[in-house]
Amino acid sequence: MNSVTALGGLFADWHWRMDGQLRLTYTSHQFPEKTGLDPSDDYWEHNRRQLERHQGFRDFEIRRVASDDRCVWLALSAEPVFDENGTFQGYHGVGRNITAHKRGEQVLRLEHAVARALAQSPGVAEGLQAGLRAMCDIEGWDYGRCFRVDPASGEITFEEGWFARAPATEQFLSRARATWQEGKPVFAKSPREASGSFATFAFPAVAQGKTIGLLVFSGHRSGDPDERLLEAAQALGSLFGQFLQRKQTEELLRASEARFRSLTHLSSDFFWETDAQHRLTSIVHGPSYGSPQVARGIIGKTPWGVPSASPDQAGWAAHMAVLNSHLPFRDFEFARVMPDGGTRYLSVGGEPRFDAMGVFLGYRGIGRDVTEISLARERIASLAYNDALTGLANRTSLSPALEQAIERTRRHRSKLAGVFMDLDGFKQINDLHGHAAGDAFLVEVARRLRRSLRASDVVARLGGDEFFVVLEQMQDAPAVERVVSKLASEVLKPYELFGGVKTRISASLGVSIFPDDAGDAATLMAHADKAMYAAKRAGKNAFCIFSSGTSGSPTSIPSSDHRAA
Repeated sequence: MNSVTALGGLFADWHWRMDGQLRLTYTSHQFPEKTGLDPSDDYWEHNRRQLERHQGFRDFEIRRVASDDRCVWLALSAEPVFDENGTFQGYHGVGRNITAHKRGEQVLRLEHAVARALAQSPGVAEGLQAGLRAMCDIEGWDYGRCFRVDPASGEITFEEGWFARAPATEQFLSRARATWQEGKPVFAKSPREASGSFATFAFPAVAQGKTIGLLVFSGHRSGDPDERLLEAAQALGSLFGQFLQRKQTEELLRASEARFRSLTHLSSDFFWETDAQHRLTSIVHGPSYGSPQVARGIIGKTPWGVPSASPDQAGWAAHMAVLNSHLPFRDFEFARVMPDGGTRYLSVGGEPRFDAMGVFLGYRGIGRDVTEISLARERIASLAYNDALTGLANRTSLSPALEQAIERTRRHRSKLAGVFMDLDGFKQINDLHGHAAGDAFLVEVARRLRRSLRASDVVARLGGDEFFVVLEQMQDAPAVERVVSKLASEVLKPYELFGGVKTRISASLGVSIFPDDAGDAATLMAHADKAMYAAKRAGKNAFCIFSSGTSGSPTSIPSSDHRAA
């Protein structure tokens, strides 16, 4: 039993034995209790070659389907048994049910696939179809559709879909309106028929705390949505919600730009002229332009001689080169700080003027106030690359930022740490105090993380209660441990929710160090994720640094010294 204990430690769910003819002779009573499977089934058939060579093995993974159609994953480990003459007597080993871990990996792949599909799409229809298809492919739904939600009436209208229209979906959504309008997912099944039960699952697409869409998936299934999918629904709804809001803003921007273009031939906001030294000599406002202060205090000055918020020095130098070459130009944008303290964004175009002898006299041109368009562009950029709730970097912007950080680390020949953090028990805060309190809690967690790190360190919210931190210029593992301990301690401090209610929560953190145990960004994140799960298995409220075993297979080894203070 000592070797069995060495195999499984405290993480074994059951024990088993096999005789010299590779027949299963014993499984502990925990096997059917932990897995819901029949112990008489041959779970080792795919590993028979290794068994016949009488070799030991660790964490051999098997996927089985239980009688209730659940997918069950097992991890088996074993050592061969020989008598005193060296004759093979069979195997004894241990097993673990790793279904929850495998399901967690699948849901994480789902979030990544949806985020990638939405980020890479050229338009609203393409993005929604790609995101819906990712959900259907990975989760096994037959249909996926997106509805827009009217913010005033709550009425829904079909926006885009993947595959055929699902029957009776509108009636189901109408009956469940009170639930999904509260930001909660809904699920229903029709009576079982010969073809199986037909189920519908829906969750809201949310942006800035408001439901702006509804994602609906239908198909023939027997199982209800599991807890991991229900938890992921909030992150997935946020991804779709931010995408819909960003694309809606882009559509409004394109429509607005099309109306500047159509009116330019008829009128402009202002007309301007300069002399041969590029000094402004005249500015005349159009009849409908409402910001005459644009011209205040700039006559007799060059455009770059007036204080501006943009472009930078290089941008002005490039524009000066065009003017000194006496070339026409279009749509040169700059931003000026107005006398009232506000900032206006302006776009100008001009043509050079020459006298009868060809001597350069200056420029004459028109200008437009594009402040609303520029602010809309900034808003689009913010929606695309920042988490709408916390203001941290989001999953889309983390990938290039991490790649760049790794490249800098290579050049400087230093070390970099990736820290995957998952809050322990965050779901209870939402259940007990509501989603508004949960959102406020996540905002406070983000603030503490940002406050505990250097301005140059990247902090991203991956979705739900998962965060990722990039620590550059780390000298060694002890330096990393000090920072991670500080983060864990900050999270552990008490929080005050609405109404003066106080609560505490801990975090499980996994750490991977480049280049010690990861050679690229994807491996760094995967190892940090594995280390985080090891910290959770060790009892939570802990962090674990990833390490590779001597056999070459990666293992995460938590230590009691790594417990958060």
